[in-house]
Amino acid sequence: MQYRFAEFELDLSQQELRRLGESVHIEPQVFDLIVHLVRHHDRIVSKDELIEAVWNGRIISEAALSSRINGARRALGDNGIDQFFIRTLHKRGFRFVGDVQAISTPTTDAEAARLVPEEGASTADPPVRVSVSPEVSRLDNIVSESVKAEANTRPSIAVLPFGNMSGDPENDYFSYGLTEDIIRLLARNRWLSVISRHSTVGFQGRVVDAREVGELLGVRYVLVGSVRKSRDTVRITAELVRAADGKQLWADKYDLELEYIFDIQEEMARQIAATIEPELSKVEQQLAARKAPESLDAWDCYQRGLWNLWRFTTPGFDTAEEYFQRAIDADPNFARGHGALSYVNLQRAFIDEPKDRPARLETALRQARHAVALDELDCFCHCALGRALCLTHQNDEALAALDVSLELNPSFAQAYFAQGFNMLWYGREVEAETLLDRATMLSPRDSHISAFHHVRSWAHFSLGEYDIAVEFARRATRQPNVTYQAYASLAASLGLLGDATQAKAAAAELLQRKPNYSIGTARQEFFFCNDVGFIDRFVEGLRVAGVPAKG
Repeated sequence: MQYRFAEFELDLSQQELRRLGESVHIEPQVFDLIVHLVRHHDRIVSKDELIEAVWNGRIISEAALSSRINGARRALGDNGIDQFFIRTLHKRGFRFVGDVQAISTPTTDAEAARLVPEEGASTADPPVRVSVSPEVSRLDNIVSESVKAEANTRPSIAVLPFGNMSGDPENDYFSYGLTEDIIRLLARNRWLSVISRHSTVGFQGRVVDAREVGELLGVRYVLVGSVRKSRDTVRITAELVRAADGKQLWADKYDLELEYIFDIQEEMARQIAATIEPELSKVEQQLAARKAPESLDAWDCYQRGLWNLWRFTTPGFDTAEEYFQRAIDADPNFARGHGALSYVNLQRAFIDEPKDRPARLETALRQARHAVALDELDCFCHCALGRALCLTHQNDEALAALDVSLELNPSFAQAYFAQGFNMLWYGREVEAETLLDRATMLSPRDSHISAFHHVRSWAHFSLGEYDIAVEFARRATRQPNVTYQAYASLAASLGLLGDATQAKAAAAELLQRKPNYSIGTARQEFFFCNDVGFIDRFVEGLRVAGVPAKG
């Protein structure tokens, strides 16, 4: 089905909004919101109905809903005053008032019909995996000794074929494709050894024990999953297991409408791969932390350095820098070690004295360029380079570097965040918000989640949406590793929103965490900002909140 109105087309099969034939880049929830309003343009749609349709009934804030409504209006060239397409009806909801034409389009029967559920299809959960079947256990040399040796030098994972739980062999192709995509996306993480599909195909349709799989394939981690159809949805389950003891490290399930079947395979592969990457990294950091310092090799030093880096404290940065240096001393060609050193210097540039900042940024840029030169295919190294370029006002070059990072690994949440940060100071706030939202969706438990929310607050502050800026600043402050800057953004947003009482309370919390913070501090800390007007508004909000002019 397609819907046309004015200069726009909504193509549901491609999940795409087009204007005059050109694709309009919008975040998934904004797209879903527009689709729901357009489908029901003949009536008023309540807030509760929108929340049920777009967020599956989850509890969300008014600010989150307002953010998506504003995003939809921006995508359509609408605004809250003229309301050409989306009209707000006070205390009743919203209505799409454009002239809508619905057009049926030909369907690729082979792809759509194969996932039509059968009557009486079972919806029970997948069986518990108890043991490798006799047929699999008798397989010899599933992977060669050289593959096992390589897997032992770095974290390794086997993605077992996702089971088709629908009882219809015609749907095996979807489970097969999903497995292939997850393997492909995980393999883009250069630090992770991923066993090929050819080595895991012997487990197709088997009930397996992760411990025996780990022993047979020589891997540390095993990913298992299943696909099941119900009447109008597809349920995908996934589980990450540590092979050594069979402990479940992560599990989730996803329910998706058959209407969007064309996008499910790629999107869910990205989602699962993006979620697993930071989960594995956390486990590797914990393993490295248990080893005696004298036994640490380059990889262990790198992981221990990451654990300290994500603390986002000055002592943490000091220790992280020490471990990353040890990593490249052990292996001078370890690209990620150089990239991680660059990242430390980038973070130090945010908190060090202003006089030390130029040297930090210069060093970070040099280290990032060296990391990319050592490994042109490492998404993390390109991401570090992009961030260094952005912080030195080379936004065009930063955009190109971060695009390469995303091309190398389209599931890399950090690169979406970095590109969103770059776009914000490039003057493209709407695109920035979309990228930051994507980062949050891909990695909701990321070590950077506080920064994800904080920079989204800046994006809405830049657009003058101070109520939404407050919401995201509050989300940032709720994270355990939040820095004092998020309280500054909260105070400034509340100040310009006109809520003097809460603004002063936020300022008090800010000054408790950073006693010498002042308006002068804020001006210095926005060294990467290309918009003087943004800084002027920010410090005006701080002034209203009662932040002193000088520390």
